[in-house]
Amino acid sequence: MLFLFRYKSLIFILILVVFSISILSLKQFSIFGVQIGSDSRSSLLGLTLGLDLEGGTHLVYEVIPEDGREPTQDDMEGVRRIINQRVNEFGVSEAKVQLLGGTDGTVSDRVLVQIPGQSGAKITLKFKSNTQTMDDVESFFIDNFGRNDITISENDDGSFRLGFDSVNSATFDDDGNILTKSEVDIWSDKIIEVFPVNIQLGYKVSLSEESDQAIIPKLEDVSKILQDIGKNDAQISQINENDPYFTISFSGLDIKTTDSSGNPIQNEPQIIFSNLSELGEIEFFDIQGYLEQWTVGGGVQEAKNLIGKTAQLEFRYRECGDLTSSDPNIIWPPDGLSEEQWINERCVNPKYFVESDTEIMASDLENAFPDVSTQSGISRPIVSLVFNDDGADAFYQATDRISRHDDRLAIYLDDEELVAPSATTGISGGRAIIEGASFTNERVRTIAIQLRSGALPVGLELIQERNVDASLGKDSLEKSLLAGIIGLVLLMVFLIIYFKIPGVVASLTLIIYTILLLATFKLLSVTLTLSGAAAVILSLGFAVDANVLIAERTKEEIRSGKNILPAITSGFDRAWPSIRDGNFSTIIVAIVLYWFGDRFSTTVMQGFALTLTIGVLLSMFTAFFTSRVILRLLANISSISKGSLFTPVGINLEKDS
Repeated sequence: MLFLFRYKSLIFILILVVFSISILSLKQFSIFGVQIGSDSRSSLLGLTLGLDLEGGTHLVYEVIPEDGREPTQDDMEGVRRIINQRVNEFGVSEAKVQLLGGTDGTVSDRVLVQIPGQSGAKITLKFKSNTQTMDDVESFFIDNFGRNDITISENDDGSFRLGFDSVNSATFDDDGNILTKSEVDIWSDKIIEVFPVNIQLGYKVSLSEESDQAIIPKLEDVSKILQDIGKNDAQISQINENDPYFTISFSGLDIKTTDSSGNPIQNEPQIIFSNLSELGEIEFFDIQGYLEQWTVGGGVQEAKNLIGKTAQLEFRYRECGDLTSSDPNIIWPPDGLSEEQWINERCVNPKYFVESDTEIMASDLENAFPDVSTQSGISRPIVSLVFNDDGADAFYQATDRISRHDDRLAIYLDDEELVAPSATTGISGGRAIIEGASFTNERVRTIAIQLRSGALPVGLELIQERNVDASLGKDSLEKSLLAGIIGLVLLMVFLIIYFKIPGVVASLTLIIYTILLLATFKLLSVTLTLSGAAAVILSLGFAVDANVLIAERTKEEIRSGKNILPAITSGFDRAWPSIRDGNFSTIIVAIVLYWFGDRFSTTVMQGFALTLTIGVLLSMFTAFFTSRVILRLLANISSISKGSLFTPVGINLEKDS
């Protein structure tokens, strides 16, 4: 215990170094649901690299106001500001957002977005009833598309997580029309086409009013219904003619619940059920095998999901179909549904509900952030919403209304239904959550960023998409890194030969400084670019300068006749004001650069300023704290505590004294 107390500073430094090395050894990991690092193969130690070091994605959007008017300058500045916020949650991602067009005094009508390091894709898919295995999915992508680079794992909810190094994007003509679909869209279409779906169907037996004979739907009746709705490939079997039980098999189902305009529609499972109900009251209806979830994240697709959405949040009253009919002459529930089926359908099927606007305004949203729900012992990603006072009052009124009428509060993002919850009482406090069966950590993070940044004042349409090559190629980057390592080694050799023990300490301190700096960049998701690399080199110079200054001041104290330990203390005390003033002056300049970069949307300047600030602060810590601890430790070792080992070459203490 005495040992730990005596060397607590050294232990603290060792813990920092081990922690930093652990961070750098993992290319990508998660902390509190936040993804840290980059899984790109070209990435260095999992660091986030900028456009000039890694390349990225070039996206051009055309501005399309919903009311058909021409965009104003305020519209375009709002678009640029919001997109800049979305692509960079931390403020500096080195993404480039520029307005295009606007020649001869006209307002810009396009937006250029360049995002570094976006190439691969992360896909989550889930089949109903878990009818497919990982091997089935992996073989599908390898056999049909030759994607041997696929990595696949299974999530806790039975869904599969697929990773790809890169995906081909859609191609466009000069007018913005799609020439070829993206690989992701092609995969989705193929999955719906290929994977089998099985339906188990049973009707309740009814009696004819005329002959008291059982009325049983026939196989040909079921077949005709399916043909009428376009399911010509369906294979139908009946246990026997006297039993109303059928097995139906065909290729996949489309589960989209909205059309291309975002309006609610019946998906294929709902359409099949509704049409088969015309033959009689359905007793059971079970579907196995259709694609239940298809979520794309990561890479360019996630970037497009983040940027291209207007992010218009809407809350709508959903007046569900009546539980009972006020007219006893009307057969209720309608369409031959059982009471249990009606309870499930009345608030879900657009055929049976009516929606209207609420008093909840998107502008009343104060904050949105990704969160995790642990209800029922199952962890699910959710989006937490925080309203201001007006929004809290409106949300309470809305939830109180639906609780009294057994209705729903439907929440839409860009006309896409996210969730339609019920309520048992009015919800106060101004807080709400959004959850969904298809929500992944990536989707939740994207929605939270969109809501936090605000809705775009105009709509966007993607008209151009291409890859951007790195300004500094991989070979050049590797050669530059090699040159940097050689230069650092030569510097440390010089420090050791000339300054002896202080030189050894300074060299060790520089190594620790480099490890801590890279780990900090990774934890803060700082994007490293050529300008950032220049800032790193500059801050490294500050670290070297500080160590040299300390060594010189310590030498002067030893020459004056002081013992080693007092000389080290005095040397650091004398060096500190110069180190402090020089470094803080640099930090002030960096803060000013960052402010100007933020004001004028110059992300290169921001990146340089942020990187320099972090580097200078760490150089002060390592030079003054780490060097001091290690030097004092070595000075307590009798075999090396001679003054001659603490003074530069050519200094004769005895002669000088």
